[in-house]
Amino acid sequence: MTFSASSKAALIVVDVQRDFCEGGALAATDTLSLLQPLRECIEAARRANAVIVYTKDWHPADHNSFQTSGGPWPVHCAAETPGAELMPPLLPAPDDIVVHKGVERHGAGYSGFELTGLERHLRSLQVTRVAVCGIATEYCVHATALDGLQSGFETVVLRDLIRAVQPAETSRVLQELEQEGARTLTSAEWLESLTPPKLQTNH
Repeated sequence: MTFSASSKAALIVVDVQRDFCEGGALAATDTLSLLQPLRECIEAARRANAVIVYTKDWHPADHNSFQTSGGPWPVHCAAETPGAELMPPLLPAPDDIVVHKGVERHGAGYSGFELTGLERHLRSLQVTRVAVCGIATEYCVHATALDGLQSGFETVVLRDLIRAVQPAETSRVLQELEQEGARTLTSAEWLESLTPPKLQTNH
């Protein structure tokens, strides 16, 4: 798969919320090391005119995934609570897209595309390719990347800017996504793809 530098790109930052980071109710592994490199990537992508998307779990208090409702997870990212806030230093700019997922009581809400209108919004902006990063690799990153592919977007997963609940699962998840048609790149490689190649001049 070769990306055209002229095609519009979006960076989808998945669920980098307080409850999924160290000290949160459902923390992934080694998340604090993600934050500064991720912020730098977001800023570089914005300078390259990429669309920036933040997804947020935004669950009702009785969401069916919660152990209190018979589900597998502790209560996390309940709507309007501190645990659902983006983890500093991440702060959306006015033109960035923020989508709330898992807002209904039923349904996992893992994917940033699930019942959020994100595909339609990206199409309206002429986006043809997406890069997915964030938390957690084997759940919401995986589901968002798969839905990006199924929606027809050229899809990359930024392997240095994802964090898993179980890091041993990372290689399996990335291999599966590659088999489905995604690419896995470093953030530096992806950012380079946003820059049109310099024209050669003859003197």
